[in-house]
This record gives sequence, C-alpha cells and structure tokens, in this order.
Amino acid sequence: MKKIPLLLSLAGGIFTLAQSSSLVIQNYSNYDAVGRLLTATPGNPLGPVMTPAPAPPYSAYTIPAGAYTQYDSFSTTATAAFPIFTWYVTDHTNPSNSGAYAYNDPFISTVMSSVNEWAGLNFWLKDTATGATDSYSLGDPAVYPGFSNSQTGTFSSADWFTITTPSGPTTYIQIY
Repeated sequence: MKKIPLLLSLAGGIFTLAQSSSLVIQNYSNYDAVGRLLTATPGNPLGPVMTPAPAPPYSAYTIPAGAYTQYDSFSTTATAAFPIFTWYVTDHTNPSNSGAYAYNDPFISTVMSSVNEWAGLNFWLKDTATGATDSYSLGDPAVYPGFSNSQTGTFSSADWFTITTPSGPTTYIQIY
C-alpha cells in the first residue's frame, strides 16, 4: 500500500516530461509575422489547447521582421526574447480548466506540459508597399489537423521541422 503514492508520484513525474521539444522561431523575412501560436494534445483536436496572450507593444502574437526567439518550455516562456506571460487555455473536454494562466502557473508546468506539444503557428505577413498578404497555417499535422510543415506564399515561404540530437529534440519555425 505504501508503494501506491510513490508509483503515482513517479508516473506524474514521467508525464510532466511529455512536452518533448523546445521551440525556436526565426523570422528571416522583412515582414512581421503576426498571428496565433498554438499548443495541442497530439491526435486529439478536442483536447486542451493553449494560445499566448500578446505581449506589449503588440496587440497580437508577433515575431518582428528579422527577429528570433526560443521557448524552452511552456512554463519558461516569459524569459524568451519575445515573452509569453499569459497562456489562454481552451479545454472542450473539461471547460472548468479553460481560462487565462500565468506562464509559471502549476497548471501550465504540470498539467498542460504533460499533455500538450507545440502544434503550430497561424500567421500572416503583409507587404505594406504592395498591400499583398501571405497567410500560413504552419505546424505539425500529427499534433493538430489542418497544419502543414512547409508553405510558400507570393513573396515569402515558411517551414516547420524538428531536429533531434543527443541532447533532445528542437522544433523550428523558419520564415523567409
């Protein structure tokens, strides 16, 4: 009987390591990437999803032209070059979990990190000189249907890929 709490703690520790990669976003283009970053439960589009609240001075999630940022985990996103201080959680299976959470809230670091992965980035780039807009739904279709891992627009292109090294996987979004 005494081993049951130990086994549950061990299982909980294993699940908290489920977020398997850090995320690197590199915007090599001359245009701001404006949109919505998404995390999701792989293979379960109705499971909980997270999107970041915009960080000042932007009114939407934005990676500026020529910029780079890296998120090592959901619960450390406030330390990135383009910080995420607040995550919006939408959980269709358990609506009581839905709401706004600080990046370092235990719900983000334990529960959401145990079930979600980086899913994708819905974004657009706008050429202010011509008015042309390229729109993307870039990400991992195995995590969230509707995303693709490579797209080309009229004046830009973008790729999503993961590189695994002995120190672990890193997922990249590169915008050109």
